[in-house]
Amino acid sequence: MKLDELREVVDQINEEIIGLFAKRLEVTKQIARVKKEEQLPVDDFGREERQLKMLRAWAQKQGLNPTVVEEIFTLFVDYSKQNMKVEMGHDQKGRLPGN
Repeated sequence: MKLDELREVVDQINEEIIGLFAKRLEVTKQIARVKKEEQLPVDDFGREERQLKMLRAWAQKQGLNPTVVEEIFTLFVDYSKQNMKVEMGHDQKGRLPGN
């Protein structure tokens, strides 16, 4: 493949990743609604710890640097939690950084 073709493949993959992140955010909004109904806190540090361990294992299995994957997903989780706080009414601004 030529360079331009390879870059196009990377662009397509990036678009898929963004689409999956958007799907993930929609699911976390649903989680926020359930947590609000059940009067549960946004933060679940035990779940976050288990999730990071699982992500690190998946990263290693794919030959990726687990630390880098953890950093990326920490950003995802932080953004998702902020989104959940807005959904649950904890953040009255109604906006997230970057929106």
